[in-house]
Amino acid sequence: MLFNSMKTKMTLAVFLMVGVLMSATAVTSLLFLQKTFKQNISQQQSILLDSLANQIDDRIFDFTAELDHLAQSLPPDILEHPQRAQLILDAQIRQRPFFDNSLFLFSKKGILVAATPQDLNYIGRDFSFREYLKETVRLRRNYISGPFASLQRQSRPIIMFTVPLFGPGQKLIGVLSGSIDLREQHFLHSLASLKLGRNGFLSLYDARRNVLMHPDKKRVLRRDPPGRNEMLDRALAGFQGTAETMTQTGIPVLRSVKRLKSTGWVLAVSYPLDEAYGPLRTARNYLLAGSLAAAILSLLIVWPFMQHLTRPLVSFTRHLEQLPAMGELAQRLAPVTSEDEIGQMARTFNRMLLELERSADFYLTLFENFPALIWRVGTDGAANYFNQTWLEFTGRPLESELGDGWTEGVHPEDVTQCVSTYRNAFALRVPFQMQYRLRHHSGSYRWVVDMGRPFNGLDGNFAGYIGTCYDVTDRLEAEEARRALEHQLTQSQKMEAIGTLTGGIAHDFNNILTAIIGYSTMIQLQLEPAHPMQVKVAEIMRASERAASLTRSLLAYSRKQVSNPVPVGMNSILTNVQAMLHRLIPEHIEFRMQLCQEELSVLADAGQIEQVVMNLAVNARDAMARGGILRISTDPIILDQEFIDSHGYGEPGSYALITVADTGIGMDEKTRDRIFEPFFTTKEPGKGTGLGLAMVYGIVKQHGGFINCYSELGHGTVFRVYLPLIDLPAGSESAPEDQAVRGGNETILLVEDDAVIRDMVRELLQDFGYRVITAVDGIDAVEKFKVAGDRIALVILDVIMPRMNGRDAYEAIAAISPGVKAMFMSGYTADIVTDTLTKGDPRHFVSKPIKINELLGKVRDILDEG
Repeated sequence: MLFNSMKTKMTLAVFLMVGVLMSATAVTSLLFLQKTFKQNISQQQSILLDSLANQIDDRIFDFTAELDHLAQSLPPDILEHPQRAQLILDAQIRQRPFFDNSLFLFSKKGILVAATPQDLNYIGRDFSFREYLKETVRLRRNYISGPFASLQRQSRPIIMFTVPLFGPGQKLIGVLSGSIDLREQHFLHSLASLKLGRNGFLSLYDARRNVLMHPDKKRVLRRDPPGRNEMLDRALAGFQGTAETMTQTGIPVLRSVKRLKSTGWVLAVSYPLDEAYGPLRTARNYLLAGSLAAAILSLLIVWPFMQHLTRPLVSFTRHLEQLPAMGELAQRLAPVTSEDEIGQMARTFNRMLLELERSADFYLTLFENFPALIWRVGTDGAANYFNQTWLEFTGRPLESELGDGWTEGVHPEDVTQCVSTYRNAFALRVPFQMQYRLRHHSGSYRWVVDMGRPFNGLDGNFAGYIGTCYDVTDRLEAEEARRALEHQLTQSQKMEAIGTLTGGIAHDFNNILTAIIGYSTMIQLQLEPAHPMQVKVAEIMRASERAASLTRSLLAYSRKQVSNPVPVGMNSILTNVQAMLHRLIPEHIEFRMQLCQEELSVLADAGQIEQVVMNLAVNARDAMARGGILRISTDPIILDQEFIDSHGYGEPGSYALITVADTGIGMDEKTRDRIFEPFFTTKEPGKGTGLGLAMVYGIVKQHGGFINCYSELGHGTVFRVYLPLIDLPAGSESAPEDQAVRGGNETILLVEDDAVIRDMVRELLQDFGYRVITAVDGIDAVEKFKVAGDRIALVILDVIMPRMNGRDAYEAIAAISPGVKAMFMSGYTADIVTDTLTKGDPRHFVSKPIKINELLGKVRDILDEG
């Protein structure tokens, strides 16, 4: 707690601030001092190196000057008198002890002529192989060699100074040289023993990287290869200056390098960094100690001051800590003990308490009147709050809902799942959402969506759950109604698609039957009545009629069968089929027919409606193999919008209702959804075509009505057929009188894309005296009408043809000759052949399969029109 107090934090902040400032000052000063000190050390070391380099250059110049002076004093013929030359050299070495090793006189070919001290073992030997002789002869000037092993002094390291000797005409006649032993007491030895501090030293290298001088005697005459001595590499590359580097023994040093002017040698001064930068470490220690002392002093000064400054804040903090235990608002207000910022903060806090009190009252009122049902439970899982909306919804007092009392209002079928969902979520401390039925104050159950989530208290710990409930009954009912409508729409679209397919099949099949029936009829007409083939042809005709009946069933389903609707009475239709139904229904099935008292007039094809009733009755009979009751009834009914919304089908209006109900085995939902599909049957193979109910569906839709089936397994089936009522009284049409088939001699344009039908109709018409022009499609028909239109009395057109159909071909021909007479043929016509096309006269249309007498009769009727 000590380190969490404001006093401690402020004291530490000042302490850190002083420490940072002192540290920054110390570091800045140290960096500046370090930079300046290093610059001074480097500068001093460079000055020392320059001085030593100048001393070496001066000494080398002295050696060279002495040797030049000696060479100039030698007589020109010195090489011709070796003994004389020996005496001169012996005398010179005593007078000028510069060369501590020897003086040598060589001929221009490198033969040793004289040497001091004299060594007879080497006089007369050829030393032309020596590098210093080669370079002197080649350059014809003074030369200083690199170090090499002496032959006279047990391989001691020496360097050789040479000067060329010239005779008359500057002709080279010999070489005078003097050597210096690098280990003797001469100027290089004194420099090598020079100490810089405790461990600083000098070193000297020739241009070929050979060590001439080094405190480690073992390195003299050895070569430092490239990369081993970084500063030597840089010096040979042209660098002269100071830098920090490492010795070959791994000691960090401050090293300065400089090239000698006289020889190109590299002189180096190496000073260990520990010694060079020793004063810097001392200065750094003093600065650190001073910074630490200043920081400690600031801590001792700031601590009492901060204690005095934060005393009102500490008092205010203690009041806040005791706030949860205080009750009334007056006790929770903070005391104002100062007029500074802390006092202002206490006054602001008191104003905040007052605002929170008002805000709590406001939100409580908001919760109480919120449209949603709001609840809350504590950490023990028991409900401890319900808002007023909840209580008004359930109609129960708060005391009845607290704890687990609210579960009494949950529907008995939902309460187990509801409580389980809540308890599982509560145990895991996770949000949840569930749907169940809650009892309304009216006594009915309403569907609600309940959403709850955990919440934490002011201390940050789990405090319970809070949730809301929304009444979704209306929405669910609307969704259920929408799904029902979608199902009805899907079924309708499926049946429409299947109807289109079956209609197309029937159309093509009718074309085939037209040829079969037509040619069979022509054969019958050509054969004698007693001819044996008449029986076989009659069988072909009967088979064709059965096939035609099959296509009529398909067309009835697809609503493309030509019908003849007239005002009829529904009761009259059922009365007409009652006797036939009695013959179809066995005795073990009780048959009841209940007709309404008033006659129900509908616009319908009576034959097709009879077929509907017969098919439904036969299906009911087959569903009651062990007996039961078959009931057929009629009733007037009005379908309003409420009925349509609840049942999912129909259009508003007055209808005649035919009900066919049985007590048979019934159907499941899967079977019920498919009963109107063509070729679908639940009967055994061979006992049903699957077209009966499909045909019923097609006929009802063709009459503008609706059909509905309700069935459950084991509870029978009920079919309800709705046909629109009309105001016209029921009547009947008289059957057309049979007329004798007559031919003619007019010219007829026959338009048919099917070659078999085209040839059959052409032969039939020609057999009855007509002249026939054929066309294979609409375009061909228009072109031929343009050529022979004045002779053509009638145009017979198939409705469905490639390139140009019958409708378009007729309109194009009518544009050429407005009064042209026409008749249409088709396997299905209801949605293609309109009243406008046939002018409302059924004689202008013949359906396939074509019957010979019907075709010839309609042709003659149209031609005989005025």
